[in-house]
Amino acid sequence: MKRRVPARDRPHVVLLAVLLAFPVLLVSASAAADEPAGPAPSVRPAAAVESRFSLKVSLGGDYRNLYGFPVYGGDTHVAIGVDMGAVAVYGIAGLTLGKNQYGNGVTIVELGGSIERRVDRFAFGLAFRPSDLIFNRIPLGTEAIGLGIAPFVSFDLIAPAGHVLYLASSMNLDEYIGPGSTASFAWGPTLSIGYREND
Repeated sequence: MKRRVPARDRPHVVLLAVLLAFPVLLVSASAAADEPAGPAPSVRPAAAVESRFSLKVSLGGDYRNLYGFPVYGGDTHVAIGVDMGAVAVYGIAGLTLGKNQYGNGVTIVELGGSIERRVDRFAFGLAFRPSDLIFNRIPLGTEAIGLGIAPFVSFDLIAPAGHVLYLASSMNLDEYIGPGSTASFAWGPTLSIGYREND
């Protein structure tokens, strides 16, 4: 015959059961905490910057102050380089044809390089180049060698994937050494429109 627990003793039985179960729960929780944690969630590495071949071609009009005389003309530039997303580096070849106030033709041939930083549709950069200045209709002392820089800014007008039509403005700053080692500083702005293609 099963012995019944008096009603007055039931709270003690419940308390005893809780006291017996608590150490079991504590040991189980401690064991679970001591288990080695699972592998840390994998962190996806940042995507590598992709370098792409880039070609730029531009046509522009410019003003140059050469030896104190204004020269108005047009120029063309071809640039080949590497586009790394936010930064691009190019080798540049340029040709400027103009005339001074006396109608004498002036030719400037440039070879150099540039680096630019792109922010959204804008690009800010610096071109550096040696150049050859030729006065076409002067028989003596027709050539001068120059070294200069051209800070520039451009804005992408139309930019479908890989093909960009842009507008650019630059300031040409050059030091020329002419016949007899005479030096002259030349400066002037250029406004151009260009096409850029990335592969």
